[in-house]
Amino acid sequence: MKNHISKAIEQLSSNEASLQMEKLYIGKLNIILVQMLKQEWPGRWRGFIPDLVSAAKTSETICENCMAILKLLSEDVFDFSRGEMTQQKIKAVEQSLNRQGI
Repeated sequence: MKNHISKAIEQLSSNEASLQMEKLYIGKLNIILVQMLKQEWPGRWRGFIPDLVSAAKTSETICENCMAILKLLSEDVFDFSRGEMTQQKIKAVEQSLNRQGI
């Protein structure tokens, strides 16, 4: 599932025209990806940050969307997750983000 969503996001954000035309849809996919990520990472999706960085290097529009994903993740983990995630999970995600320089 995560691969399918990741590929769809990458494809839709690969050029400026589709990024603008599908902005709402891409935004919803980004939210779904972040929700999945909160469950999978860092335990079962250790390569998320390196994968995101690699994708961001492919084009300016993909980089722009990668930054939007990181913003969503940051907001979700650091600001809004206090009631949704255990303190241990929040700490693990925060530490993983910090270790990877985010």
